[in-house]
Amino acid sequence: MDRRSAAERLFAGPGETRARLRRTDWAATPLGPVEDWPVELCSAVRTVLPSRIPMLLWWGPRLVQIFNDAYTPVLGDKYPEAIGQPGAECWAEVWDELGPLAQGVLDGAEATYTEKQFLLMRRHGYLEETYWTFSYSPVHAEDDSVVGVFVATTDVTSRVLSERRLETLRRLGTINLAGAEHPVTDACREAVRILADNRADLPVVAASLRGDGTEMAPAPTFRLESGAPAQLTEFPLTVTGWPEPVGELVVGISPYREFDDSYRGFLELVAARVSAILTDALAYETERHRASALADLDKAKTRFFQNVSHEFRTPLTLLIGPLEALLDQGSLPADQQHTMAAALRAARRLQRLVDTLLDVAKAEADQLQPQLEPVNPAQLTAECTAMFGSAAEDAGLDLRLDLGEGTSTVILLDQEMWAKVVLNLLSNALKFTHRGTIGVGLAVRDDELVLSVSDTGTGIPDTEQGRVFERFHQVEGTTGRTGEGAGIGLSLVSDLAAALGGAVSVDSTLGSGSTFEVTVPWRPVDAEAIPTVGAARGAEYADEARQWIPRPDEETDGTARPGEARVLLVEDNADMRKHILQLLRGQGWQVDAVAEVDTAIERIAAHRPHLVLSDVMLPGRDGVSLLRQLRSEPSTARLPVMLLTARAGADSTVDGLGHGADDYITKPFNPGELVARVRVNLELSWFREKLIAAGEREAADLRRALDTRSTVSEAVGLVMAAFRCDADAAFEKLVSFSQHRNIKVRDIAAEVVADFVAAIDEEARADGQVTDADSRP
Repeated sequence: MDRRSAAERLFAGPGETRARLRRTDWAATPLGPVEDWPVELCSAVRTVLPSRIPMLLWWGPRLVQIFNDAYTPVLGDKYPEAIGQPGAECWAEVWDELGPLAQGVLDGAEATYTEKQFLLMRRHGYLEETYWTFSYSPVHAEDDSVVGVFVATTDVTSRVLSERRLETLRRLGTINLAGAEHPVTDACREAVRILADNRADLPVVAASLRGDGTEMAPAPTFRLESGAPAQLTEFPLTVTGWPEPVGELVVGISPYREFDDSYRGFLELVAARVSAILTDALAYETERHRASALADLDKAKTRFFQNVSHEFRTPLTLLIGPLEALLDQGSLPADQQHTMAAALRAARRLQRLVDTLLDVAKAEADQLQPQLEPVNPAQLTAECTAMFGSAAEDAGLDLRLDLGEGTSTVILLDQEMWAKVVLNLLSNALKFTHRGTIGVGLAVRDDELVLSVSDTGTGIPDTEQGRVFERFHQVEGTTGRTGEGAGIGLSLVSDLAAALGGAVSVDSTLGSGSTFEVTVPWRPVDAEAIPTVGAARGAEYADEARQWIPRPDEETDGTARPGEARVLLVEDNADMRKHILQLLRGQGWQVDAVAEVDTAIERIAAHRPHLVLSDVMLPGRDGVSLLRQLRSEPSTARLPVMLLTARAGADSTVDGLGHGADDYITKPFNPGELVARVRVNLELSWFREKLIAAGEREAADLRRALDTRSTVSEAVGLVMAAFRCDADAAFEKLVSFSQHRNIKVRDIAAEVVADFVAAIDEEARADGQVTDADSRP
């Protein structure tokens, strides 16, 4: 028979809680001695104790408590008094919420299930914010009456707190600065407002900023139901890149939560997030100021382009008018006629550049408004193409025109804009096509007028095709007929196409050529076409294109008369090339002219010049590249090189000289100064080479003298040994021998040394010490 007491048997098993249950004086509780407990209560106890889920058993009308080991941590410092204690006494601070639920189950209601129930419990010496998920289930007696309540509970406080704090951090991440008048202060105010919404974790929130004279108003402070004051904690607000904090964030700590590592970590994350918001706000404000400044600068640039373009028109008119009148008279000598024609071409080119800049300014200001009028697009396109026929023929290119069916229909079109589109694309094609074909096509497709300009030129790298229509962008490394250009031609084509309601695209293969396609709306109209302007507008573009084609009279055969200086000129602008040729050849110098670096290298290798005069901006490789190559090769390291460029300023000059140039001249230059500098550099080079040659001869003579002196010294020593005399007497004997035989002293000395060496060899051979193969010559 089991001699253990009923309590020992019922609460048998491991664990501190069961041990306490066994030692409890149950007779002193409303339940009475264990021996008198009903079967239903014992069965319920045996159900609760083994469970690993925190479980509580309330028994009888007073809901006396029995619980398992898993439930004990829930009680905090209510343990162990909670054993056998009525529920209303144990949970007095929360019984208003729990009592009605338990009573409802006792009264026969169905089981309950509650999630995330907020309860302010006093378990650790203070009123604690907690959250619980639990269920109340009835325990029935044999008569089906409810005699107790099963309570299964889970403490979800940590989960609820984490979710709430993460939500606060998430909301901080949604602060939108768009349109904020004062991004930094507005962002800080919004952050404080969001934080103040989480009163459970942050009963007090205040922030202040310094550095801009603005102080943030704190959020309203308040006390929770307990009336306990919140402990305040201060965090510095920092901005990336700033050495000192820009402000402070002051937050209150809830009196209902222990300030543990989790709570501290949350506050640190809040401070870091607010600091990040301020960093973003400052960056946004800085970027907005920068964008505003750039917009103002862009407007100023547009006004400048417009004003300068208009200002240039008056002096250009006064230049072009008289030049045209002077040339029309036909009374000038041939050389002056050529000079005035070059001046007129330069003035017209400048006028076209001014007009282009004005168009660019209008495009940037959205002022490119098309003037639609009845136009025959086929006729206009054909006239523009025809203007390039002569230049294409001189360049050895095949220029083809394909006008599709229906393209002669009169449509509404701004012919000035269309002509500029066609002429700019043709000019670009001729510039970058050295051999092969340039094709111009016009077609009607899907209610659009389609212009295509294709070539077999250098092509465009894949990485650059998306940028060719950017203003002022130029593709690096492409070899055109000239290095001139401002990078606005193709961007203007894009602007004009957009103004006409269309678009432009490019399809290119590096080394094989490019095809540009422009599409504009097809607007047929029943009207007479107005006269086209293709010929008038195309003449300016065609004249410039012809300047890119080298002329036979600029080359020489590479031979120079004795005493004649030979100069190699590297310049891609034809008029400038001819101008400099006339200046230099007028000095009696032989001048050879080329347009790009690779040809220059070939000419230097074939016929080395006395001086190289090179422009810096050239098609393909530039003048500095030519200079580097010449300086890197011993044969041309001392070849004088003068750089000629349109880049003015001390920095450009220092840069050019820093690469090893002998001289650096900026355009526009004075003709007399250019000639004088070329002459000075030629003379300096001639003088330098003379000095180097003289130095080399002197060094050779010195080496011979040293060799001679060494032989005479050896002979003096041998004579001193043979005649037992001093050095002076020995030298006098050598001089006497020289006079007697009428030969030089050094020759006598060489014979003496040779005879001595021969005698030594003969004696050694006689003694068998050396062989013939070892003997000296």
